[in-house]
Amino acid sequence: MKLFIIFASAAFFFVLQAVYWIRASRRASAQAALLGRLGQDESLKRNDLLRQGQDESGAFAQRIVALQEEAGEEPNFGAFLGRVGIAFLIAFMLVLLITSNPLGAFLFGLIASGLPYLMLTNKKHRRVARCEEQLPEALEVMTISLRAGHSLEQTIRLTATELDAPIGDEFRRVADECGLGLPLEEALVNMSNRLKAARIVRSFVVSVLVLRQTGGNLVEVLDSIIDTMRMQSQYERKLQAMTAEGRSSSRILALLPPGFVVMTYLMSPDYMLNLFEYPMGRIILVVAALLYLGGIFWVHRLTSSKAR
Repeated sequence: MKLFIIFASAAFFFVLQAVYWIRASRRASAQAALLGRLGQDESLKRNDLLRQGQDESGAFAQRIVALQEEAGEEPNFGAFLGRVGIAFLIAFMLVLLITSNPLGAFLFGLIASGLPYLMLTNKKHRRVARCEEQLPEALEVMTISLRAGHSLEQTIRLTATELDAPIGDEFRRVADECGLGLPLEEALVNMSNRLKAARIVRSFVVSVLVLRQTGGNLVEVLDSIIDTMRMQSQYERKLQAMTAEGRSSSRILALLPPGFVVMTYLMSPDYMLNLFEYPMGRIILVVAALLYLGGIFWVHRLTSSKAR
């Protein structure tokens, strides 16, 4: 009982700390992002939390902040760490209440601490896919505006008002950055960096930058990009339909081993702990984990609809 009270008190304390630092860092992140948009100094283009993350954990913090931007969230490494801590503590306390086993609760807490990263990655993929779906419509609006005689800056602002999120938010951010004094080329590069996984967005940005430097008919280039995107979209939809059954089967097969382990541990904890107590059990556990991860990777490569 004393051990449970200690763990519960520590969990409550760390949850309060995580909530406090998440709220405290949001204001600093917003102010630093505004200074970065102004483009006054190269050092201001990265916010304070990102520099702090680089000092603490180097490239990992950079990847997390970039992932947050691609997912449409505020770039805040401290907020991500707070979510990881909260997920760990919630899973730890729930398993500890059910099983009264600190070791098992700690292991489940470590597993749950990876959920914020998986959720952020999933949000990023959904947002990028939505941007790619909306981009042909955005380019059509741009071609109509350019044919009407509007400048490229006016066209981007008009496109931002005509389209919904998330692509509308991206064009609106480009227009806002240009209004704050940032050159259009840098604003477009920033949008491309926020949507690194969207190859179509990168192609659009590269085309605009090249034409801005060399001159040319931007309307014709946008029309060719629209035709290419439509053909690519048809191919991807057909490929998704052809691989749907295999992807569903792979997800079910990937969930069966962890589900079996969890159910076995809940019904007979001593049976599962033999894998950790005896040398042969640890060897079997390591080999099984490697085979499981290798199988997941191989099946994902076989059923993935992305071009390799």
